Amino acid sequence: MLSALLFGLISLIWLAMGLAMIAVPMWWSAWVKHSVADALHRYVAAQGLILGGLILVLGASTHRGYWLWVTVGSLGVAKGMVLLGLGESRRERLLAVWERTPACACRLAGVMTVTLATLLTIDTMRG
Repeated sequence: MLSALLFGLISLIWLAMGLAMIAVPMWWSAWVKHSVADALHRYVAAQGLILGGLILVLGASTHRGYWLWVTVGSLGVAKGMVLLGLGESRRERLLAVWERTPACACRLAGVMTVTLATLLTIDTMRG
């Protein structure tokens, strides 16, 4: 019951993020840039990534597509750890790369995020 609630919350967050990436990619890029540049926002975002990834890894054993959710959760934990450990120069390089990313790439990432949210919802409802 608790894992279904947490997986549903993760799916809802992914859906909102994916729709924002698709609908307003420039706003999403500005928000990500601000979040990575500000220390407190970066810390909170990294902690959220790590927590969400650990929930996926630990709760995925009851789902049919457990290998997918363990992989996605592990990547989320790794991404959160990298965000926590980035130095100033590497963070500036990451932001420079992010600024050069075209809007179509952001929209494609949004479509993939919405797809993952939908798959997680379906898998949670079946489990």
